[in-house]
Amino acid sequence: MGLECCSIFSYGLLVIIVMCFVNKFKEKKRKDAVKQASCERQFKVCVIGAGFSGIGTGHVLNDMGIDYEIFEKSGDIGGTWYDNVYPGVGCDVQSHLYSFSQFLNPTWSESFSEGPEILEYIQKLGEPIRPKITFNTAVVQAVWNENLSKWAVTLSSGRVLQADVIITGTGLLHKPSTPKFSGAELFEGTAFHTNQWRKDVSLSGKRVGIIGTGASAVQAVPRIADMGVESLTVFQRTPTWCAPRFNFQFRGAVKFLFKYIPGLQMLYRWYLFWTYEIRFFIMFIMPSKEIPIVGWLHEKLQNYVHKLLKRHVRKVVKDPAVAEKLTPSYPMGCKRVTPSDSYLQSFNKENVHLVTDSIKEFTNKGIKTMDEKFHDLDVIVYATGFDLLGSVNAFEVSGVDGKTLTEDHSDEPRAYYGVSHHLCPNYFMLGGPGIVLGHNSVLFIGECQMTYLRRGIEELLLRGARSVCLKESAMDSYQEWSRNKRKNKVFDDLKFCTSWYRNSRGVNWTFWPTNLISFWWHTSTFDSENYNFA
Repeated sequence: MGLECCSIFSYGLLVIIVMCFVNKFKEKKRKDAVKQASCERQFKVCVIGAGFSGIGTGHVLNDMGIDYEIFEKSGDIGGTWYDNVYPGVGCDVQSHLYSFSQFLNPTWSESFSEGPEILEYIQKLGEPIRPKITFNTAVVQAVWNENLSKWAVTLSSGRVLQADVIITGTGLLHKPSTPKFSGAELFEGTAFHTNQWRKDVSLSGKRVGIIGTGASAVQAVPRIADMGVESLTVFQRTPTWCAPRFNFQFRGAVKFLFKYIPGLQMLYRWYLFWTYEIRFFIMFIMPSKEIPIVGWLHEKLQNYVHKLLKRHVRKVVKDPAVAEKLTPSYPMGCKRVTPSDSYLQSFNKENVHLVTDSIKEFTNKGIKTMDEKFHDLDVIVYATGFDLLGSVNAFEVSGVDGKTLTEDHSDEPRAYYGVSHHLCPNYFMLGGPGIVLGHNSVLFIGECQMTYLRRGIEELLLRGARSVCLKESAMDSYQEWSRNKRKNKVFDDLKFCTSWYRNSRGVNWTFWPTNLISFWWHTSTFDSENYNFA
């Protein structure tokens, strides 16, 4: 019996090994065919942006053997991590997960790395791609030529190039949003957005005001408070759920193990992924009334987590009145959770003040709030996030029949899995509308999208087609599916709160509506039946 089991096991193992070799052979044959077709057609791809999306795409196209150019509006590789240099800038997803699975970094210095270390990672990853990048050059316009089945891409330099395919990696968070306050032009001090941080402005000895309590403020406030400022006044519209991050340093021994033990870092990465993924079910899904027992357990779990965080605020903030003002009344997940180990603690300092009355107007010396109090300030920092519509409409795109994406987007942009649009043949987006996350790493979505668009380009070349375009019916079905999936989610219920996830009508067009395993499954293969090839 033992010998029979051993034989069966050996046979099964042999079959698996043979299948792996066969699949590798097929993949190589497919890759060679794609490369040959690309060379014969002098196929050219235009990539827009040199952040994580653009650099990742460059590696994909290199592997495919396809010619491409990348255009970046800033002066170097990095995207948001190059542009944002405010004190404390960092990521609220752990670094071993906020990175590419094909380019693991065993030497992260801490669990939640700050901006400079993330920038160093992406620039190191981008070195082989650098010769393909043109910096300080923005894309102004892209026009689809139906006769040639090519895009005419106009650059800020005045150059116009022809591209068979466009891949955008501009993202949704790159155009700063600065609210228009009455009298803002009268302020005689210095004012700037966190996205446009003024390194030449010293804050030492200054009276500083910061407007907003989102992610950038949560990161910047503790650092500004320690920069020798005379005072730091935080203007809060609504409090944020500020959970502890439990950040920690990686010891040299741990880095050594990650580097030299095969699979250990990937195992840790998957542990982090599932830890974050569980949060989706805790934070975002509202208790179900259809399944009473499950709904009851889910409600109990959510209530328990909310109580823990409220207790954490009361414990960390010494002044009970301030602690009460810093405690949200809305459910977690309605707005982005902003973890920090030092933000709440900052309000225990004598020079840090919290203002919850709305801003009425600016004066030449500072800010006046609705309670008629004046707040004298030397520097005002806008930590007011980004213009989502302005970011998604980064340049003019004229597609089929001259119809523009801006017109179609209106105030509710849409894209099929954040990648494709029915008005734009041979056009793929990375980080397009509908893929914002509030619980996990957006780079996971980026890698899934790159796999998807790679298969789409391969299909285009292997079929000998000149264009591939999403069917409008597929877009409509996807939008209906997405709307249904958003139901019973806390981030889609207007009764809880407003957030930057929504447009002025309260429609949430930014969020991926379900878990990430679902996104991986949907994008693991290219669904050719939902596209027209011509």
